Amino acid sequence: MNITIEIGDFRQIQTDAVIIPILEDDLHNDLLLAADSALEGRIQSLLNLGDFKGKLKSTAVIYTNGSINAPRIILIGLGKFSELDTEKVRQVAGHTAKYARDLGIESLAVPIPPEAQDDWIQGAVEASLLSLYEFKQHQTEDDNDENENKKLNSLTLLVSSDIEKASLDRAVNRGNTIADGTTLARDLSNQPSNHLTPTQLAEKAKEVAASTGLKCTIFDKATLEEKGFRTLLAVSQGSAEEPRFIILEHTPVDDEKDTVVLVGKGITFDTGGISLKSGSGMHEMKHDMSGAAAVLGAMQVIGHLKPNLHVIGLIAASENMPGSTAIKPGDVVTSYGGKTIEILNTDAEGRLILADALGWTAQYEPQGVVDLATLTGAVITCLGHIAAGALGTDDALIEKVKKAGEKTHERVWELPLWDDYDEGVKSTVADVKNIGDGTSGTIAGAAFLKKFAEGYPWVHLDIAGTAWGMKGSTYIPESASGYGVRLLVQLVEDW
Repeated sequence: MNITIEIGDFRQIQTDAVIIPILEDDLHNDLLLAADSALEGRIQSLLNLGDFKGKLKSTAVIYTNGSINAPRIILIGLGKFSELDTEKVRQVAGHTAKYARDLGIESLAVPIPPEAQDDWIQGAVEASLLSLYEFKQHQTEDDNDENENKKLNSLTLLVSSDIEKASLDRAVNRGNTIADGTTLARDLSNQPSNHLTPTQLAEKAKEVAASTGLKCTIFDKATLEEKGFRTLLAVSQGSAEEPRFIILEHTPVDDEKDTVVLVGKGITFDTGGISLKSGSGMHEMKHDMSGAAAVLGAMQVIGHLKPNLHVIGLIAASENMPGSTAIKPGDVVTSYGGKTIEILNTDAEGRLILADALGWTAQYEPQGVVDLATLTGAVITCLGHIAAGALGTDDALIEKVKKAGEKTHERVWELPLWDDYDEGVKSTVADVKNIGDGTSGTIAGAAFLKKFAEGYPWVHLDIAGTAWGMKGSTYIPESASGYGVRLLVQLVEDW
């Protein structure tokens, strides 16, 4: 969908429908009065009947019968002004875009009142675009769904002056750019593993870098062997597909700026290895690279927006397969940096590839590191599909992540990472073992990672519950959510 800003009057624009947002506690604002006057009191008649009250996401269609150029006016409820925030605006925008599409509407126009906040406009743009997301790259047949060919092609934001237009340009551009990055993350996460191997993920990273001006470096298997990425190599050794390590870098004009590193787990398919998963639901393990997808999507946005901060995106990519050369329970491997790991469960592989990535990160001497990983099913038991688990070694960084999560509604909930939990990942034959004692699984995973995230502020986000399967949002599908892109961009910009 193409979103533009135009100077004009909603009564004159040629479009399939005009959206009139209405507050539950303000049914007499200037925009509503103007629309009611153009329709000779029909809106007020509807309100008098009590058929429309402006409640959040309520909807009513009024046919104009030639009173204005658009054949329809759609009333959309915003709820009470005192309760209105950016997330409610997103939910309303997502609902509206899907509602209009399902009516067969191809073009919409929305008059924007001067008091509209920039973050509301940005949120509305993001949600409008993201609500229409579908993943149909591998479908070749029409399923005869009556909505199959319905497309909402354009959304025009109407303002009354050049000054208002200029003030909205940045919000609309940001909304478009962030939605594009989130869509990229969704597409990558939804992609079947035979269409997205570690090598293909690395090629996509090259494309993103080329289009945004990011620096891109790819380590192939030979380079990983040379540099000592032994745990990443260990996870990949049961697969015919080679691993890759991806480095994307945005360098600001001011080289004195802080360095922030974003790290993504990129298991493009996870069978569990020798510790084989059950067949039920295994197809969802194509999503096990959603942390990598979020980092790549965020780096695409950062490449376009060019914040004045040094940002590095790292992605460790591998398959986890049970081939004849696969790692086995009881094996001991040595990570980048020299720590030894006893592997007790080969299905706890994400933390193994992150061990190398986090060890590599130390050379950048970063002021903040955030890793994202679909690490544990335990986080779903704890937080459901509503929030990611956040654990880390630096209170200030955790607070920054929390604030970014609240602003974007990609929420996180902090779990403890006290030293007491270290005992659970101690090994009797190596420095550390890759699973705990069967309790507090999410914390045990983070306690393991903490051993390798040394020398810098670090936060781990367990996104197993938020990467897919989210419900209740008008702009997030139940397939890949793209969770983390908007949070990471917000974190970087707030920095």
